[in-house]
Amino acid sequence: MYNSSKMPSIDTRTVTTYPKAKLQHTEILKLNIIEAAASIMQEYGPEAVTIRKVAEKMECPTKIIYNLFGSKEGLAKQLFLEGCKLLAAAFQAVPKQVDLKLYLRDLGQAYWDFSRNYTSYYMVMFGGAFSEFRPEEESLQAITTALQQVITIITKAIEQELISEKDPILVVNLVWASLHGTIHLHLGGHIQNETTAKTLYDKSISNLIDTFFRSDS
Repeated sequence: MYNSSKMPSIDTRTVTTYPKAKLQHTEILKLNIIEAAASIMQEYGPEAVTIRKVAEKMECPTKIIYNLFGSKEGLAKQLFLEGCKLLAAAFQAVPKQVDLKLYLRDLGQAYWDFSRNYTSYYMVMFGGAFSEFRPEEESLQAITTALQQVITIITKAIEQELISEKDPILVVNLVWASLHGTIHLHLGGHIQNETTAKTLYDKSISNLIDTFFRSDS
């Protein structure tokens, strides 16, 4: 005998309206286009990313990309934001340590690895790879979010009086500028040997830790 109690209740079903389904489709399409642009960038470098080449890879008219991103600058912004997510994930993958010096050193290693594994993203974020793109408030906030783990460690070290400087953002920016400088010189071909660049990078981390952390900490 037919038992209607075994049928799912209509109240448990989720109905996706047409506007919502259209929005979901648009977001998926945007993500696919960003991935297509990223794959071109990773393989051939940022200079190879054009609306036309991305459209060719997506097998769609250039008009669709212009409608979704407005311009190459809009696409560059999305690549910038995607790079921030990758950097944040790289930092989050670093195991937490009680010893804040070691933790900071490990995060420094993660930053180096990110610059090597995602060089094109790194150049979009920090190397001016797209002349059309200038970071604005949303992009700069994404960088701050990506660096949040470093900010948290420095803040904790200040609270524990391991660092005498009271402004954590100042410390983070000084550390970041120093490490970025070595990476950028290497990526720019000024320090061509990677082993030499990494040695300088590691030495910079050690010097920064010695500079900011109290000698008795």
